[in-house]
Amino acid sequence: MMFRLVFALLFALPVVGFAQKLNSVEEQILKSEAVKLAEAYYSEFTKVIPILKDSITVQVEDDNDKLVNKRKTRKDDFIDRFFPNHDVYVYNDLNPDDDAKRTDRRVLTIAEYLDETKYYYGDMSKEKTVFALKTGAGMKVGYNGQAPDKYYYVQVVVERTMKGMYMGKYYTENTKKLDMYVRTLDKPDTKLKKFEIIGIDFESKKITVEKLPLEEGMAKGIRFFEQEDFEKSFQYLLKYSKEKKFEKNGNATFALGYMYFWGRGTERNEAEMVKWLEASAQRDNLYALHYMGENYYFGEYGVAEDEKKAVKYIKEAAKKGFDESQFWMGERYEKGDCKSLKKDLKDAIKYYKKAAKQGHLKAQAALKRLEKK
Repeated sequence: MMFRLVFALLFALPVVGFAQKLNSVEEQILKSEAVKLAEAYYSEFTKVIPILKDSITVQVEDDNDKLVNKRKTRKDDFIDRFFPNHDVYVYNDLNPDDDAKRTDRRVLTIAEYLDETKYYYGDMSKEKTVFALKTGAGMKVGYNGQAPDKYYYVQVVVERTMKGMYMGKYYTENTKKLDMYVRTLDKPDTKLKKFEIIGIDFESKKITVEKLPLEEGMAKGIRFFEQEDFEKSFQYLLKYSKEKKFEKNGNATFALGYMYFWGRGTERNEAEMVKWLEASAQRDNLYALHYMGENYYFGEYGVAEDEKKAVKYIKEAAKKGFDESQFWMGERYEKGDCKSLKKDLKDAIKYYKKAAKQGHLKAQAALKRLEKK
């Protein structure tokens, strides 16, 4: 069960036009710098995996701009060097079994990715791991004009043979191709001067969206969403989102809003997220009602704070049986921290009981606590 929405920007890159096309010389600079960054990353990658937990001393600036010594792990130092914003997610390509089940986590934070690499491949220095980069004419250069900070990006194809020892005794080898995306912001102070990795993905495959009747197309998009195949889900749902009847499907609109929020299958877009989750809430989708209610309560993610609207949405979801909303209502009545609801322990117990009956652990604990009083 998901609780409060947490921002996690993935790196899926939509197909967009060249609003600001680089000239041939600039493209070569972007490609060259991307290759340098990719080479540095993979050179350090194999060295840092065996020593992730080791500590080193580095110098950092304190609040007074003075250099001071600070201890950090090799893992944190590696992330700071190559992923300074720490919010990059990478696709989980590490399982040595090519037929890994869909229950495996499909995306990992870079920190989790490093831990998983060590788990599956152990001391990589004992095996010959090779990363080769495809460079030259095959490198795809693009421009993302839809992002809040517009940027140019280049796709570097990585061919690898990654070897190691799983649990110290099972030999593992991984030959999956990867795409690394490197960008430079379209700003005078960063354009072709500062480069950063924004994503590592399985080798991209073009998605062909079939021409289907509206209901069938939406159903297919929802099915891909439930299977966590977000790229295909987004392409299908976006195609049919222009139809008037689309907004009447609470599941389809929720899926589209969810993907816009998390940046799964597309770039993150708060305005589009609000648009589609609101449409879903109007169709009484319980998740949309609850999450938009929380957004209005805290005044986050594209909406202004509106406590009355928050209570209205979450109370409706609670009424229709959503246990997280029932627990939320119970908390508000118990704590009295909501202007729209007076503190009332009887009402708190009423809502806690509803959520507890559905197996909500926090509600069960709260119910025991209040019943003792």
